[in-house]
Amino acid sequence: MQDRISAVQSYLAGMPGSIGVVLDDRTTGAVWRSASAAAEYPAASTIKLAMMTDLLQRNAAGTIHLTSTDMEEMYQALYTSDDDDADDLWYKYEDASFMDRVQAFGMTSTHFTTAPYWGDVDTTAEDLDNLMNYVLTRAPASVRDYLVYRLQHVSALDQQWGVWGAGAENQPGNKDGWEWDTPDIWITNTVGFAGPDQRYTLAIMYNLEGYDGSSGPTGFNYGINQLSQIASLLFQGHSTSQPTALPSAVP
Repeated sequence: MQDRISAVQSYLAGMPGSIGVVLDDRTTGAVWRSASAAAEYPAASTIKLAMMTDLLQRNAAGTIHLTSTDMEEMYQALYTSDDDDADDLWYKYEDASFMDRVQAFGMTSTHFTTAPYWGDVDTTAEDLDNLMNYVLTRAPASVRDYLVYRLQHVSALDQQWGVWGAGAENQPGNKDGWEWDTPDIWITNTVGFAGPDQRYTLAIMYNLEGYDGSSGPTGFNYGINQLSQIASLLFQGHSTSQPTALPSAVP
């Protein structure tokens, strides 16, 4: 793996913008962090994973009671990253106290940027990696099993990029997110796992600012490709085909 990390370091050196990467080997305990692993970026839809973890744990503890409608909305918020379904769950069950609860997930640098709302959150690649490790190692088994399955079965239309670049043989799962901040900033993020029994966790956050063409779909497509190539270099040892996704469909 060290040779592959070295290849990624060389790859990162040629990329525009700012990128934070954390790779965690849950078997050996080895962790590799890029120079910007602790830099704060807009979380975009990756924070939905934290929200669903919180809701599922509270449901398991009996402090809230998720309905069949709630579960369908949770499915869509993870499968297609649907914003409307995430909003429904947020306004029904969440408030400013959400940020207190995610501290237990290891998200100690995560914070609201304005009003308490899932779409107004900054976080770091380190925090996202901590969240993924929390789900895999400390969440109740029912919560872990549900989220692992859901992340391994995201929509082929618009969610199979980023950690998904690890390749089918590595059984990846991911939660992706993106954000366009006018006039010329594209944020593309991914967090997930790959390898036998989810051996590795990977979080990548990419702020592509000032890139030529970033005011349109080119910036989005460039970002998701770069994240996918990093995952492929790490887990397959080579580059992969460019993923396709529709920025209008990916929250």
